Amino acid sequence: MNETPSAPWALAFAASSVCVALLATAAVVMPQWQRQLPARQGLVSLHLTADGSLRLWNRPIAATALPALLRRAERLDSSTRVRLVVAPQVPWGVVQDLLPRLDSSTLHVDLELPPPARP
Repeated sequence: MNETPSAPWALAFAASSVCVALLATAAVVMPQWQRQLPARQGLVSLHLTADGSLRLWNRPIAATALPALLRRAERLDSSTRVRLVVAPQVPWGVVQDLLPRLDSSTLHVDLELPPPARP
C-alpha cells in the first residue's frame, strides 16, 4: 500500500511550491516598488519622522548625506522635485534645521506639513 507519488502529483506539488515562493516574493517586493514609483515620475519623497530621522524609500539616511543625494538627483534629472513629508510630532525647529540642507540644491522643494490638529 506504500505507493510512491506519480509524476503528475510531483509536478503539481513543484508547481504549487513555485507559486507560493513567487507570491511571498511579491509580498516583500511590491511595497518597496510602490514607494519608489514616484521617483520614476521625477519626485523624490523624503520623510522626516517623529524622532527627527530622515527616511528615503523607507530606508534611513543621514541628514549629512542629503546634499550629495540632491546633487546626484539633480545630475540625473534637473526637473526632479523633492518633497519633504513631515510627521505630525516633529518640532518646527527640527524642520528649520533641515531646510538649509535642502536649499543647497537648485531642485524645487515642496514642504508637506501635517494637517492641523482638530480641537
